[in-house]
Amino acid sequence: MKRIEIIKEKLEELKNLDKGFSVFGSSRHQYEWNPTLSDAEIRQIETDNQLVLSEDYKEILKNLGNGGAGCGYGLEKLALKHVNPPYMGTKELLRNWEDPSEVDCDMVETDEISGYIKLFDYGCGMEYGLIVKGEEKEGLIFFDSDGRFEKLENNSILNTYEKWLDYNLDALKRIQQKLEEMPLQELIDSEWEADNFSIKEMILSIIDADPIQGGHSGNEKQIHLEKEYQKWKSRA
Repeated sequence: MKRIEIIKEKLEELKNLDKGFSVFGSSRHQYEWNPTLSDAEIRQIETDNQLVLSEDYKEILKNLGNGGAGCGYGLEKLALKHVNPPYMGTKELLRNWEDPSEVDCDMVETDEISGYIKLFDYGCGMEYGLIVKGEEKEGLIFFDSDGRFEKLENNSILNTYEKWLDYNLDALKRIQQKLEEMPLQELIDSEWEADNFSIKEMILSIIDADPIQGGHSGNEKQIHLEKEYQKWKSRA
């Protein structure tokens, strides 16, 4: 429960920093949670569908919510679309690779991936799922629509979730500090060098400025950012 409380605190901090929803997918969930499920409701789902939910996923359902804020476009609401047939096993899925734990990324037939619940959708056909039925129950998998597949060893849903929080909190806090220390263009250039291509949106979000709407040229975006930045500087 202590870890759940830490996650709640970090999520609230992220929400307060990212006022304009600049983090990928956040405009969809807006850092909010769906209602939780009770122990009885969770047990009923497991019994009725003959599946096993991992303990950390159950902690999320009971104490955070049944879907909401999270990686990619957010934590998916619990859905049973992919639970049947049972997961066939990673070795079989990878055509009897000698040691599936050594496979980093391989090609599979995506229509053979089943027995799982989708947790996170990263767009472009990329999914992160929890095995709930068949071989390797409670294991985590990641794959995309092109058939690239990875069995995620030595990981957990809570680890993945907290990593997402920490990564985005670190980025926004770093930019917040640079706003106080650097000229605007120097800040932008430094973040581009670090492959942060959402830097302009993040700046607008941190300074609580109006986002630029619709399709605009790079020059129009820059003009809008400079205008909002100057407003923020004059208020500071």
